[in-house]
Amino acid sequence: MKKLVALSMMFLLALAAFGCGKKEDEVKDEGPSVQEEIVKMINDDLPSISTERDDAVSIYNEFFKEGADIDSETWKDQLKNNALVSYDAYLDKLNALNYENPEVQNLKDLFVKSSNSQRQAIQCVVDAIEGFDSGKLSEAQQAISDSKTYMSMYEDELKRLCASYNINVSGEYTSDSFGDTSSNASSTDAE
Repeated sequence: MKKLVALSMMFLLALAAFGCGKKEDEVKDEGPSVQEEIVKMINDDLPSISTERDDAVSIYNEFFKEGADIDSETWKDQLKNNALVSYDAYLDKLNALNYENPEVQNLKDLFVKSSNSQRQAIQCVVDAIEGFDSGKLSEAQQAISDSKTYMSMYEDELKRLCASYNINVSGEYTSDSFGDTSSNASSTDAE
């Protein structure tokens, strides 16, 4: 009986020792790194969806071009029927971008806030023309200002993340600006 108990104990100890060993063949999938997601966002994702946004901004800016001869009603129709439709398609694509790393998702969220403010500016101009409400033009200017503030926050955060994660950035990601204001998204070609 003592031999059976001793054998059982040795068997249990052997199992315990075997079970505590590290399994070399298991690879934990941690998902993409912060660096990989930033590079993907800057080099691929944002440029691939920018066409609708650029179209909308171009329509908005037609009114401000030197020598432009667009009456406000025609401009309103173009903004309402083309620019807002294009911008909404752009925002749908932008909002669909998701990142696993919270820092990269936060970066994208700042970009979204800037974009939402630009969309709001277009809507305010449409509302101003439809309602003959000059106060809406002030709201549009404030929305453009807010957009620039969020874009600046996005640029600062992108620079911080690039420095923190040793990402080299070359080139410049520029986006069309509204009216005579300028807002540059930051760099592309992250490596």
